[in-house]
Amino acid sequence: MQLTSTTIPPSPIGADAAALTGAAPVKTEKKYIQGLDFLRAVAALSVCLYHFSGAALPKVINVYMKPLFASGWLGVDIFFVISGFIIPYSLLGKKYSVTQIGPYLVKRIIRINPPAYAAMALVLAQWFLIDRFINHNQVYTGAITLPQIFHNMIFTVPFTQYKWVVGIFWTLAIEFQFYIFIGLFFNFLFESNHLWKFVAGYLAVSLLQYLPFADFRNFFHYSSLFAMGGIALLYHQNRVSKLEFGVVMLIFTAVAFWQLEPTITLTGLATVAAILFTRVENKLFALIGKISYSFYLIHVLLGTTAEFVLVRLITPDTEIKKVIITLLCIVCALLGAYVFYTLVEKPFIELAKRYGRAKA
Repeated sequence: MQLTSTTIPPSPIGADAAALTGAAPVKTEKKYIQGLDFLRAVAALSVCLYHFSGAALPKVINVYMKPLFASGWLGVDIFFVISGFIIPYSLLGKKYSVTQIGPYLVKRIIRINPPAYAAMALVLAQWFLIDRFINHNQVYTGAITLPQIFHNMIFTVPFTQYKWVVGIFWTLAIEFQFYIFIGLFFNFLFESNHLWKFVAGYLAVSLLQYLPFADFRNFFHYSSLFAMGGIALLYHQNRVSKLEFGVVMLIFTAVAFWQLEPTITLTGLATVAAILFTRVENKLFALIGKISYSFYLIHVLLGTTAEFVLVRLITPDTEIKKVIITLLCIVCALLGAYVFYTLVEKPFIELAKRYGRAKA
């Protein structure tokens, strides 16, 4: 889930390769790539619609939306490909070396972690209020422990016996593992004049999924999607030829089929195509893309709260009424996410930028 807003430079697609073919490095111009926010919005809305048409809003599950958005979980895989593109780009042209991994990770932590912690605090507050004031069968806060919260905060739950407080945090854990991977091996993968290093590096890391992890949902298992984003970046920056791009994409398409499943693989390919070859722009979707990380973090919290209120105002006794309530829950989630972005996420975006300039 890159749940962030980063500027990406457009480059002439299909120009001759340079850095990975022995020529002088291509200069990176930092310009906005049209359509990336649209893609983020599609990913975030897909996940939201998947949750809201299913278990997240049990009182308004309807026959229209549930089958229509049953594959909305694939939005997560879109985010993984986008991260594979954006995170390495953020280091291109900055003379990054592994000795700078400390400041690099601190900047990512400032940008990503505080909004996630705020979202978790809001979820715990919601659970406390439900336990305290609302009649229900399940005690939500009964099994919460400080070690569990600690492992949620450092995204190490997959390596423990604990559970996620906020379910979507499993994707943040994968993202953070990817940040560490790029911080350690960026130069080997992206600054070398040898494309085989990129291929070998991502193939090697994909094999680590066979270590005895408690949870298969880790970066190693999804590494082929990040690799797709990475080779798309090299092609976008004219560092590989069309032939090299096609061959490497074919390799990691095969790996994705082996690692994951056909629908995820096709989603990865479609995401790469959208990044490189489409320039869709829409003001509403651009705004949703801008706040997509906030929306992703708290849409379930906001949607379940909205459902609790709305079913008392609109009786969900027909399928059409259930659809209306679901759509209103989405609107409430978007409005709440915009407030969260303004009050919580945006200040930390600016703080991360200031920290980055200070360390430059």
